[in-house]
Amino acid sequence: MPCKNKIAVGFIVPPEGAIGGSPYSEKWFSEKKQKVLDKLHTMFPDIKFVTYDIRNVNDVSDFLDRESDSIGYLIFILNCIAGLIRPILYSGKPVIMIGETYGGSGEFLLEYSSAKEEGRPVLGVVTRNIDDERVLGKVRLFKVIYKLRNSKILFIVSPAERLLMNLEYPLSVDLYSSIKALQTVSGITPILLDVREFVKKYYQHVDEGEAKKVAEKWVKNAMRNYEEDNEEIVKSAKLYLAMRNAIKDYEANAIAVDCIVLYNSGFLDAWPCLGYMELWYDGIVPICEADAYSAFSLLAMKYLADRPGFISDPSPDNLKDEVVYYHCYSPTCPYGLAGKTCPYTIIPAHLGSKHASVFVELPINEEITVVGFIPEERVLTLHTAKAVSNEFSSYACATKLVGRTNTCALINNWRKRAGWHRVVFYGNWREELKDLATLLGLKVIEEDK
Repeated sequence: MPCKNKIAVGFIVPPEGAIGGSPYSEKWFSEKKQKVLDKLHTMFPDIKFVTYDIRNVNDVSDFLDRESDSIGYLIFILNCIAGLIRPILYSGKPVIMIGETYGGSGEFLLEYSSAKEEGRPVLGVVTRNIDDERVLGKVRLFKVIYKLRNSKILFIVSPAERLLMNLEYPLSVDLYSSIKALQTVSGITPILLDVREFVKKYYQHVDEGEAKKVAEKWVKNAMRNYEEDNEEIVKSAKLYLAMRNAIKDYEANAIAVDCIVLYNSGFLDAWPCLGYMELWYDGIVPICEADAYSAFSLLAMKYLADRPGFISDPSPDNLKDEVVYYHCYSPTCPYGLAGKTCPYTIIPAHLGSKHASVFVELPINEEITVVGFIPEERVLTLHTAKAVSNEFSSYACATKLVGRTNTCALINNWRKRAGWHRVVFYGNWREELKDLATLLGLKVIEEDK
């Protein structure tokens, strides 16, 4: 059943407590609540907020019984210290708790740190201004969780991979359980499509004329085309149109083609890189090499910040304290569809052995955030870097963004289970991602510290 876009809002308002007693406290509560609710409805008109006054233990039980289907709980402590928030914090639901400085600090201080120490999915802020947009803006994290739980990824894989992913053979469980682990942690629904069915139903039915028009557009818009055989670009355009049609039929939010395996095994005769570049403009998240772990990061940042990202193979240089983040394509809209577009060049990569790849000239002198994910261990990895240059060369992958970071820390803190891939996003999103990780019950490892 799809997750409902609903958030339960609880106001901890015992009539007697630190702020004062009834009837004066009731008037004070009412004024505070109204300001908060007015602001919430203005900031998040698409979310259903269901509000409760929690005055005693019976109200706590009623709140938890009625709101088990909410995305999470948004709790305001306006009076203390009756201990009413404790059962809510330990309910297992993600909780954002906001303490009002004068009325809520006692209970906030007594409960928040203990819940954090026990790894509960709780974020907290204590302030005089509980209706401040910086505070209420954290509700955006609940929206991300909601969207993740209602997302679908279409994985196009080989027949053997599909069989193994569906059955999780004991000797291959570590690799092929990845999509189940992704679903367990994030709620994302994986859909497996046998590449033979994809080719028969979609790729072989693409109109050649339509594909040529797409290829011509790509070549025209490129700074330069180094691909000697334009038929390689036409085949990539056919693959793009086939992916787009499959996405529509399966109502997916993202598509993940196991490109290296499928190309080298002869199931596909085209590379998806140019098509991936185009899919961002269709509102679809493309996922290189069917990497389920990176899929989480790409979708999470789309929902959190509307930022496209690109999967990369980070390759450090300790002498220069730099990392080359390379892959065979990057979005040309690294700031989102409303931001500026980056120029690109069509080139063969890997010393000419891989066709229709894309070199994107990405922005420099800006901070980037680089994200990894280990669902089995419930770990999110993060580091930041300063983008300093783009490297154009024929070896390895086509797009090479060079970033400066603490490479000594990076090589010592690298988590093997997250794999080689990391996803690059423009901007510093460290704190926002740490907050999201907290609400999802993930441990954060900062690789650059």
